[in-house]
Amino acid sequence: MAKTRFSALMMTALLAGTATVATASAPLPQNKQQQQTTRQQDAEDAATDRDDIERFAKKAALQRDLGATQMNITEELPFAHFELDAEDPYPAWFAHHISLFKVFPSAVMAPFMDKTHSRRLQHLITERCRILAQNNLSAVWTANEPTVLPEAFFDAYPEYRGPRIDQANRSRKVFHSADVDNPDIKAMYRETVTSLLRICPQIDTFIWVTTDAGSGFAWSPALYPGANGPSEGERKPLADRVVGFMTNIQQAAAASGHTVRMNINQIEPRQWMIPTFQPDVQENIVRKLPAGLAVNGEEGPDGKPFETGVKRPANSPFYPVVGLAVPSFEPERPSNSTRRGFGLGERESVQFNYRFFKSTSGKPMADRLQRLAAIRAFAVSEVGEDQASGLVEAWQALDSVAERLDVLNFGGMLRFGHVLNRWIERPMVPFPLELSDAEKADYDPFLFQAKGPEQASNLADIQAMRMYEGWGARLLFQRTIETAMPDAEKALSILQKIAASRTDGDSRAYWDLSAKRVQALILLMRSADNMVAYQAQLDRVKALGITPEKDPVLGVQSDWARADMMNLARREIDFAIAMDKLLASTSAPILDLAPTVRGEYTMRLGPDLQQVLRRKVKTMNAHWRDYDRLFTVPNP
Repeated sequence: MAKTRFSALMMTALLAGTATVATASAPLPQNKQQQQTTRQQDAEDAATDRDDIERFAKKAALQRDLGATQMNITEELPFAHFELDAEDPYPAWFAHHISLFKVFPSAVMAPFMDKTHSRRLQHLITERCRILAQNNLSAVWTANEPTVLPEAFFDAYPEYRGPRIDQANRSRKVFHSADVDNPDIKAMYRETVTSLLRICPQIDTFIWVTTDAGSGFAWSPALYPGANGPSEGERKPLADRVVGFMTNIQQAAAASGHTVRMNINQIEPRQWMIPTFQPDVQENIVRKLPAGLAVNGEEGPDGKPFETGVKRPANSPFYPVVGLAVPSFEPERPSNSTRRGFGLGERESVQFNYRFFKSTSGKPMADRLQRLAAIRAFAVSEVGEDQASGLVEAWQALDSVAERLDVLNFGGMLRFGHVLNRWIERPMVPFPLELSDAEKADYDPFLFQAKGPEQASNLADIQAMRMYEGWGARLLFQRTIETAMPDAEKALSILQKIAASRTDGDSRAYWDLSAKRVQALILLMRSADNMVAYQAQLDRVKALGITPEKDPVLGVQSDWARADMMNLARREIDFAIAMDKLLASTSAPILDLAPTVRGEYTMRLGPDLQQVLRRKVKTMNAHWRDYDRLFTVPNP
């Protein structure tokens, strides 16, 4: 069923806009519809790419003005639609990541990759590097390696299959990266690196993450399915495999006349995870690496820190809310690095981060008092002396919200809950398995859920983690939201006052939008609290297995659990109405929404969110009598 719904939804998206050409009496043949859809997609992609090049040029100019020597070249490159799988949500974790082979697949690999996507990436990278050259900036390439490759490639060339790298509870199929010990695979990496440096000689640094989002080295103990890989490589030390991979790329670059630096970071292990590089393994890798190559920031062969020179942008911890950047209050010691770069953050925060870096440049910030003084001076430049202290208080309040929500971070709570699990879109009903296909069509195809309908119907089952499940989790979650909410409301009040005090129309609109983004944060926090509380009560009530009275006597009052669930449902309806109204109040982005239906996927909400919220309300209102099957109906 999920496949059918997903396919239908994707086809609807792909054929959008063709109705003006086809008529009811004379529909276009299917091949012409497909051609028309392809032309529409090509035009859409071309327009997006023109915007991308223009936006990148503006960011490069900002970097140059800030005194940067380098710039990230892989941020916001096009999404690989061809990697999505209607039967499996897992590719959503790696389809939005760039990889070397997506750009320049080797000759034997090319038939299994999307040639149009590769050409598009090559064009954008060429243009981005041209812009960097004009601004005298070097390029930093960030991605995940060794990367996942299509199953069809491994079917055709089984000798190239490396380790299985998917998280088995979050995938329905299996996914592998290549065997980087294989001489042919090494040659393919050399070929693609040579081709990449030919179109972008500005690249001098590669920074990769491994063991996450479709990547991994064979026989690493941290691989999600467990240590695995080609049997002949089982006894080979992991240190030798990693060193061989890195030096192979470094040598390929040198052979084409380029000196490149490289750092591979393991996915940061949480308490329940095994590190990719145990301390003894990391020490062994570093000792064997030549200068310029590093793991986890330790450069070979002596372990000195790998210089990045990048200043991090203001925090944006509230995704899917955009443009709500919060300066960090942590001290920042001056850097002696000759490399300088500035993280400008997500699209809606670029100008804010630029102004912040510009304002704080050269100011001492080595302790908290100095940092606070620099931030306040920036606030003065934003809103004037009279409002500066209030603005700093608003930022401190939002920083406190982020810190409190971090308790719930198994992956950002708002992102995992409202986007991957589509809390924002899905109706809250007592019998979710009974919802019709039409009632589930807005959210079901996009759930990051690889198991069955029962798990998908559980509001607390996010990527098979269930970290918010149960009554104790409800209380902890509720307490976290309860302590974070006053600071969010404080920030909202301050920003609304700042907006009201502005005499300039543009300034008033800017701070009014900032306030609306905080308002969206508050709404999302309330909805998250509703979802976790509702599922805990629903599980409790169903576990009790109490049969409702068929004919309650006069005087029977509403059960407390019934009142709790129905009040939570009403609060969620009110949330959906309020969010719809908030989004309608401005044409500026408040949440990160895909600009087209085609752009919606598991990791990103769609452009029709307001309509989805209205359908959510309609569905919930249609199921009020379902509670009568769980509880005795009061007869007061």
